[in-house]
Amino acid sequence: MDTQEAQDGERRAHYARVLGEVVNAAFAADGFASLCALLRVGGMSDANWDPFEESREAFDDYNWMLSSVGAARGARAARRTRLLMYCQAVEMSAPQEILANLLRCAAKRSYTVDPFIDLGRRKKKDPWAWIPPSASMKFRHLKELSEAAKIESLSDAIDTVFDERVRNAFSHSDYVITDEQFRFSEGRLVQQIPVEQLDRLVDEGFAFYGAFLMLHREWLRQAARMKKFHQWPNYEVLELLSSADEGVYGFHVHFSNGTRATYTRRKEGIEAINLVFQQDGGIGFQVGDLGALTKAWKINGRPVDDWSALP
Repeated sequence: MDTQEAQDGERRAHYARVLGEVVNAAFAADGFASLCALLRVGGMSDANWDPFEESREAFDDYNWMLSSVGAARGARAARRTRLLMYCQAVEMSAPQEILANLLRCAAKRSYTVDPFIDLGRRKKKDPWAWIPPSASMKFRHLKELSEAAKIESLSDAIDTVFDERVRNAFSHSDYVITDEQFRFSEGRLVQQIPVEQLDRLVDEGFAFYGAFLMLHREWLRQAARMKKFHQWPNYEVLELLSSADEGVYGFHVHFSNGTRATYTRRKEGIEAINLVFQQDGGIGFQVGDLGALTKAWKINGRPVDDWSALP
């Protein structure tokens, strides 16, 4: 293993520890809400509507390109490809939303479908048009959440991984790369940073997002090792749905009147049945006939007589 590979491995291991601290604190505070964060519980959709999975495939394509572009086109061409990958990584909504909700859980706040909705704004001349928050606004909010959850290591990681100047310059094609400098303008002020500093930033970004993409799938696989059925206080039963390849991909919540709510996220699409999305962005359940509820835990309408016999 060469020096660069060793450094990359150390970086990824560092960020894996930071992200592990976040998910461990979240599950210790609220396991179900944390699971909702990992599953990105929200509305229904059919297949091929998940930008997060598209980004995973895009990074595989970019890595294939990067493996040959440097040799074929030189260092500057490789840096442009790396910047493309970096900017797509820091713009991904799914990791930002997952981390925001995990931090909310760690700080004993509720899960919400869109943890950044308060950062958006309406256009003054068009009240029906909504301007979504920028990446810098989201990362600033993530730092606030990490401080509230007392997980300063994530806030430090964001400072190391994200540079709005670089992201903005590349995204707006307002940059020049020489053999020594990355040159750009910020508010009409011409600036430059050494390419070695740019390379370190991108290396840190790759390590952070590489760790996140790997761990997200691992967290869902680890969740599949938990017991399948869980008793809730008001005679609901949570059933975790999982497969060997995906880990936990969804859940049923069984009610004592024989009805149930379901959420699943799979390649075939997203199913959300009897879920209620509340005004504050949280989720609730459509229980059905309240008068038919009983003081008994049931699964698919049948009382559970022996919990030890269940998986």
